[in-house]
Amino acid sequence: MTTTSNRNISTSTVRSSFLPFLAGIAFGIASSILYTRVICSRNQKSSSSSSSLWLQPPSTLPRFAQEILSNHHHTNTEKISNDDSNGESTNASSPNTALSSENWTEVRLREWEDLNWRDANGWQGRDLCHNPQGLGVRILHYYYKASSKEMVGVVWFGPHAESHRGLCHGGAMTSLMDDFCGHLAFLHSTSGQPWSGATVQVNVSLKKPVKVGSILRIIGRIDKHEGRKIYVHATLDDGGGDNNGGSSIDGEEQNKDPLVYATLEGLSIDGVKMSQHEDPVSKRTWEVEVCEHSGRLQRRDSGWKLL
Repeated sequence: MTTTSNRNISTSTVRSSFLPFLAGIAFGIASSILYTRVICSRNQKSSSSSSSLWLQPPSTLPRFAQEILSNHHHTNTEKISNDDSNGESTNASSPNTALSSENWTEVRLREWEDLNWRDANGWQGRDLCHNPQGLGVRILHYYYKASSKEMVGVVWFGPHAESHRGLCHGGAMTSLMDDFCGHLAFLHSTSGQPWSGATVQVNVSLKKPVKVGSILRIIGRIDKHEGRKIYVHATLDDGGGDNNGGSSIDGEEQNKDPLVYATLEGLSIDGVKMSQHEDPVSKRTWEVEVCEHSGRLQRRDSGWKLL
């Protein structure tokens, strides 16, 4: 009897001491859930308020970018010509900051835009600078003029290009310059083929940090073409106006001189084939034609006709 009574007392004591412990756990779980909901709600509000900066380029481009698109989106009768690049040395001055619309063509590669086609034709991932879903440095447009060997681009620096707080990594700026040097050389190549060449030297001077979310202009040209060596000069600037943040096109007057963020002196070797594939994709050529949808002249690869 005594033993049974002691056991009952012991059991009731354990139960009474365990109940507050369970209550404490339940309270902690409830508090954690409530705290998580509050934080998530705040983050959602913060994210939605800055979605135009962090998730995609702003829907309204700065003035210089609008001018590039409006000036270069037009129909003309430019013919492909590589007569100026057959091993002949051609000296050129620095790229002009005031661009005319004469003979400019939009540059398009299918692997930049058609991701399903890209996956089906041997690429292993996404283009570093031309991924339509990319959140790093993304080139929105390239325009090329064969007669003067110039190219201009509109560039967005997304959140995945960030390094110092609120500022983009210098490597993102350098990658952009590398891409520009390579594709300008491809367009100028004597082979008339995309990806015909290899960039072997990229000397980039970083002049000013780029804020995350900025939309800037990259502009450059072929300085000279000696044998197989193609020398490229380019500048990354604000297009002659303050476009930090990349979302303002208010009525403020543009600066007389563009604010320069970086400069490039690059070298590409014409005709080098980095890929060992021998298929229709590797044998594509540049074609200049009027886009059937927009009616605008464009320079695109012949791969758009490949199924």
